Amino acid sequence: MAGNEATKKQNEAIELSIVIPCFNSSKALPDLNERLNKVLFNLQVKYEIIYVNDASLDDTKEIMKKLALNNDSIVAIDLMANVGQIRALICGLEYTRGNYVVTMDDDLQHPPEEIGKLYRELKSNSELDAVIGVYMKKEHSRIRNLGSYSAQKLRALLMNRNYALQTTSFRCMTRALTKTIIENKAAFPAINLIIFQSTDNIKNIEVVHHQRKHGKSNYSYFDLVKIFITHLFNSTNIPLRIIRYSGLIIFAVGIVLFLYYLTGQFMGSLLLSEGRALIILVNVYTGLLLLSIGIVGEYFFKVLQEVNRPPRFTVREIYRKKK
Repeated sequence: MAGNEATKKQNEAIELSIVIPCFNSSKALPDLNERLNKVLFNLQVKYEIIYVNDASLDDTKEIMKKLALNNDSIVAIDLMANVGQIRALICGLEYTRGNYVVTMDDDLQHPPEEIGKLYRELKSNSELDAVIGVYMKKEHSRIRNLGSYSAQKLRALLMNRNYALQTTSFRCMTRALTKTIIENKAAFPAINLIIFQSTDNIKNIEVVHHQRKHGKSNYSYFDLVKIFITHLFNSTNIPLRIIRYSGLIIFAVGIVLFLYYLTGQFMGSLLLSEGRALIILVNVYTGLLLLSIGIVGEYFFKVLQEVNRPPRFTVREIYRKKK
């Protein structure tokens, strides 16, 4: 009888998958793992925790390996090269088996104790595809908070989305939405953009955001700007529209200036010499031309990358407890 119960539990479908990309997380991992297991055990669901080591420079790999080999609910994936948080996260998503999938960071700023709030909200509403945690108070610097706020508003404007709906990396998704993200084969995927393009059934709920306990963020302000620009070029043709409208405006200004100086020639009331006017026009057109070449070149480079499509990640080894 006991054997039948054990077999039944083993064959039971996984309800909740937790995916955490890790980079230099050795100091945070033990505490994170202990709190995760406690929270998930109290939820009384069958779960799995998937850690993805993004070629850390410390002993993150060894800690993850030890955790996985001692707990059959934990999977540790070791990548051959550093591919960045988003692609490491997608790697983890490809190995999930849960009906619901939670993604979170490795630095304890996303409290494991808030997972139940996301999971229960999504589980209780069959119309929703994703629940995204938004922070009651962000424990970042004022400059970074301002940058995040501006990026959120600009992203909403570019995507013609609800300004009130916010995005973070602390989210719970259905199996169907997770599958949609996995099937997107872009070389530089943007998970939040894929989510917004795939479904309108998204909800924000407030969660606690903690201060970083160990080290500092792996993202500099320059990195955050690069990520935003990459997402901008990958998801919209707004820069190309700016070129088009700028060209029309400058063309119109050129016509007006031409008529103005032509009229001035006949009336003898030129306020600006022809040489200076020519220099101004040449500078304006040269600047616009260089800007246009740069933007079009950026899109062309993205197209080449998508055509060549280098591997988004390569798994070196997967560690799990043998049953």
